[in-house]
Amino acid sequence: MEFDTKLRRPHKLREMTTPSRILKLIYDIRLLDPSKSKYEIQEELKRMDIKVSRNVIQKVINRHIELQNTLHNRKLRKHRNYKISRIKAAIELREKDLGSLIQIDTKHLYILGQRFYVFVAIDCKSRLGFVYPYKTCSSANAADFLLRVLKYFPFNIHAINTDNGPEYLLNFHKLTEKLNIPHYFTHPHTPKMNARAERLIKTLEYEFLNYRELIPFLEEVRKICIQFNKFYNFKRFHRALSYKTPFEYVNILLKEKGGQPFSI
Repeated sequence: MEFDTKLRRPHKLREMTTPSRILKLIYDIRLLDPSKSKYEIQEELKRMDIKVSRNVIQKVINRHIELQNTLHNRKLRKHRNYKISRIKAAIELREKDLGSLIQIDTKHLYILGQRFYVFVAIDCKSRLGFVYPYKTCSSANAADFLLRVLKYFPFNIHAINTDNGPEYLLNFHKLTEKLNIPHYFTHPHTPKMNARAERLIKTLEYEFLNYRELIPFLEEVRKICIQFNKFYNFKRFHRALSYKTPFEYVNILLKEKGGQPFSI
């Protein structure tokens, strides 16, 4: 039997007994909407006083490749194959210069049952920080936040460091590529690689949010974040900066380079 190459396909195949008119109708319905299941097609035909079994509908779909919903699977494979090089930032970048490394992270904020997402960014050299809230933690919002950071900081950003959260992929990462800004990632479950952003989140929480009566409206949360930006950058003294504010420290470094002093 192993060496018997005779084909065992039947000489005469069974043909569908369903009228060709109904088969054509099934074909047209599925072709118009490839996401429509055999159960939905059966119900649609039933309302047209046409009784057809689900097996017949499935056979029609299987015999025509254009009726098979393979577009979703192709998109899914494309999404899974979207790979980003998870390069790690060198430690030397933290103290190299203004904007040499900006750490970005996200804080989940709960106010009376409402959830907000506060994105934070901090310059490792000067401790200049910026926070801004959103209602959703999407990659589009993360990209919008990055544009706000670029506008707020008075110096060029040379590199960005984030964790591996999904909000920092797709739109956010594509924006960094478009702006030609290197995007570095931390190791999974290693918050100490983004320690200064984590510290900024704790400062926002312990020194500002815990002492206020918060209202669960996005605009109110944004007003509070704007107030925090002014407090943190212009009034709060930092031990790491020899008890200067980030505003004062940035101005000192900019004056040494002959640049424009920082002002809002």
